[in-house]
Amino acid sequence: MGGYQLHDAVDLPGWEHQSIWGWDEGTGSFYAQLWRNGSTSDAPEIWLTGALKPYPWPGCIALEIVEHTQADTLAVVQAMGIAHPDPTLRTADEVMQRAEELRKLGDSGYIRGQHHALAWTQGLAEFTPGTRTEWRRDRWPTPEQADAEHHMVTGRVYLGGYKFHGRDFFSGADEALSWALGR
Repeated sequence: MGGYQLHDAVDLPGWEHQSIWGWDEGTGSFYAQLWRNGSTSDAPEIWLTGALKPYPWPGCIALEIVEHTQADTLAVVQAMGIAHPDPTLRTADEVMQRAEELRKLGDSGYIRGQHHALAWTQGLAEFTPGTRTEWRRDRWPTPEQADAEHHMVTGRVYLGGYKFHGRDFFSGADEALSWALGR
């Protein structure tokens, strides 16, 4: 692999001593190479390369790191340095009004994705929208967690591999989280 144009450390606890991620101009893709702390191997334990599978968005790499390491979503987004510096979420009233407006638009996968993401921001969903991990219904995500999950949803849109829902669902969730975060 040649022609790296951007690379940075992955400061993920347990992986932070040697791990890197960045953009590879040669493949036109993001990449990551992760070694567990203490590894003496020349080859990374996790090697995500655009030569094998394109990673057109940082969220794609973040999602894959979460899935390979089982690390916390927010920890991975922060470790990569892609977390928003000061995320905010719209008010509960705004979110609930938007959800009500969506109910009038039908029941497509896209609308279901939007509705699920908005419900999750209010602590009303059993699973996160992107990583599909369990979420206690009585727990509201912080703005930082919503920002991290938005990266996961965006990664899911670009990577495919929809075990639970189709691309429309994740595209809808992507739009809804972007709106909820005021972007």
